[in-house]
Amino acid sequence: MGAWASYFLAGAWLHFRGAIRLDPLPNLAFALLLALPVPARLARHRAARGARHALAAAAGAALLWHESWLPAPARAARLLAQAGVVSPAYLLRLVASAVTALDAAAIAVLVAGCVLLARRIVLLPVAVAAVLAVPLLGARGGPAAIPAELERFFAAEARRTVRLPERPAGEPFDVVLLHVCSMSWDDLRESGLDRHPFLRRFDLVLRGFNSVSSYTNPSALRLLRAACGQPRHADLYRDAPPDCYLLEALRRAGYRTWSAIDNDAPSYRFVEEIEGLGRADPPLALSGLAVRQVDFDGTPIHDDGALLERWLDARARSGAARAALYADLTTMHGGSRRVDDARWWARSRAELYREAGERLFANLERFLDALAATGRPTLVVFVPEHGMALAGSRLQPPDLREIPLPEITTVPVALKLVGPGLPATPARQAAVTAPTSYLALAHLVASALAAPALRPEALFS
Repeated sequence: MGAWASYFLAGAWLHFRGAIRLDPLPNLAFALLLALPVPARLARHRAARGARHALAAAAGAALLWHESWLPAPARAARLLAQAGVVSPAYLLRLVASAVTALDAAAIAVLVAGCVLLARRIVLLPVAVAAVLAVPLLGARGGPAAIPAELERFFAAEARRTVRLPERPAGEPFDVVLLHVCSMSWDDLRESGLDRHPFLRRFDLVLRGFNSVSSYTNPSALRLLRAACGQPRHADLYRDAPPDCYLLEALRRAGYRTWSAIDNDAPSYRFVEEIEGLGRADPPLALSGLAVRQVDFDGTPIHDDGALLERWLDARARSGAARAALYADLTTMHGGSRRVDDARWWARSRAELYREAGERLFANLERFLDALAATGRPTLVVFVPEHGMALAGSRLQPPDLREIPLPEITTVPVALKLVGPGLPATPARQAAVTAPTSYLALAHLVASALAAPALRPEALFS
């Protein structure tokens, strides 16, 4: 056993810290295999001893991965393949953030202690005691499965639908859906952006909004199918009932619709999925737009302010009585950085995030002002796809979003009416703290279409 006892002591430490879910039986079997004596004739050969340690290290790594909150290796490989070529600096930063300073110090002390004691006492009982402490002191695994409750939830959600009026009652107005990547309330608090004046410009804030998904594509499909209740993840990749599609419903109400995306990375299959599964329009061309950032895999992120200006020009030329835009903006995506920032990896996540957020908010404030300058009434819906996991948690290190924890999916959704006679910043902002999700957005859009007069106090009171 020797110094290998530190593996089991460290595993117990990480388990009770909530970082892994130690599985007692495989660990006991692994400990007993490590304790088996090596035949004397093999022990004399350095190659045999090295092979034994290499096999043990591989088995220990596989067991630790199995007990971690990381996705299964096959799924992790698929995610990396879909993301393209991930930059080494981004991967190094992700791995380095997986262990806190306290955990690293504790593990170092355990390893040093076992190395010192290995020649003095038998450490197998110590390793076994550490493993047995997990079931004896109470497991700290994930929540119990609630399949029956989940089935009742999806059955109830399948009956929920908001039907948008096909004949709007009042004056024509535009609808702008600003779908922003990687922004949760937790991220805003961690970076100090939660008090930014941009958020005060909205008439209504939904503080308990849950994005459900923690990745871009499924979040986009949920928003584009907002007129129906929450489906299972797998059902997002099947056709939905016709009334579910938000942009399709707006088209039936006489709207000319557009899509705009600032990142055309083909590995995400984002465009194909929002067009085929969300009934979105082919996105506006990105040619000629400046590239201000690159994503974590090196793909370009175009200037979101310039992209929104391009839509304003297209909308003005169209002459449409009513227009709607779905815009997906990836400025805040984890691992993205400015093209002129060669030492981005040496700066703190919170600093990079705050800087990117301030740029995004400044561009969006200019966009709101430009919308007001057109004189056309516009309903602006600001809705993040999901959070970035800026702070991370015991279950997942920063930037990892495989488990859609509330800190990742509770996002700042806000709505604003822009138009003649409406203030840039309301005197009083309405807020909803109760849990809400996409169906609430469809309801608010439907209410605006049915209202004889488009006023914030009528829609958001």
